[in-house]
Amino acid sequence: MMRVLLIPLLLSALAPVAVAAAPRPLLRICTGAKGGGYHHVGVGLAKALADTVEVEVIQTHGSWENLEAIDQEPRRCDAVIAQEDAYALYQFEKPESRLTMDRMVTLYAEAVHLICNRTVQADDVAGLHPQRHRILVNQYGSGTYITWRLFGRLDPSFARYKASELPLEEGLLKVVDGVEAQCMVMVSQPGQGTARLADRGFGDKLKLLTIDAEALHAKVGRDRRPVYRTQPVDPQTYPRLLDKPRATQVVDAVFFASPQWKARHPDAAAALARALLTLVAELRTR
Repeated sequence: MMRVLLIPLLLSALAPVAVAAAPRPLLRICTGAKGGGYHHVGVGLAKALADTVEVEVIQTHGSWENLEAIDQEPRRCDAVIAQEDAYALYQFEKPESRLTMDRMVTLYAEAVHLICNRTVQADDVAGLHPQRHRILVNQYGSGTYITWRLFGRLDPSFARYKASELPLEEGLLKVVDGVEAQCMVMVSQPGQGTARLADRGFGDKLKLLTIDAEALHAKVGRDRRPVYRTQPVDPQTYPRLLDKPRATQVVDAVFFASPQWKARHPDAAAALARALLTLVAELRTR
């Protein structure tokens, strides 16, 4: 009888012990407005890393807020997406900052769009009148706000223009109307988002102007290298805003990560690198 009782006890002792799964490390990514390019990248990474990393996609006003968030102590974000010129301007304006970030990858290039009402006679930014032409930029914290501010630092001729802050969509409405504002600046992937809407919906009222100034190619930041480069925009991208190719400036959107987060979670950091490789390869084929 004792032998019979011992058999279940031995079997239970040999049974595998259930081990609780280790919690996934948390990765907080500061992106941008919902529906925008940066937010799409964050959502894509969250899906790709779902099995290994708990990704929190944080909506923000854009590049500047992202840099402030990762520069705080403690950090509000473990990774950010930011325009390269935002990082350069941040170093200009906050020299006391000890911000450390690992540059992981360039996601894609963004174009600086100077869109004006067709009543404006100028074909390039140099032809705009500082008093007659009001220029709108997106609000503080956005990439557009940063780009226009750095333009003024690099080339004083840009500082002559009175730029007013307004949310992107409201700004486009005012430029289409052409009474209270004549031009607006937006930074985005060519042929995407609000710039695409401006072409498809209002190309009969709007046009794209040239932005080309050698001073914008000055070496900046701690790395001492240019953040802008000249690139033509083709009419195939904006068949209604353009009747011929026009030069503008492009700036890279970059994915940065906290070196401390990477050191604490080496396996998760490796998974993030693999996910970024796949994502950037997909972005290059679009």
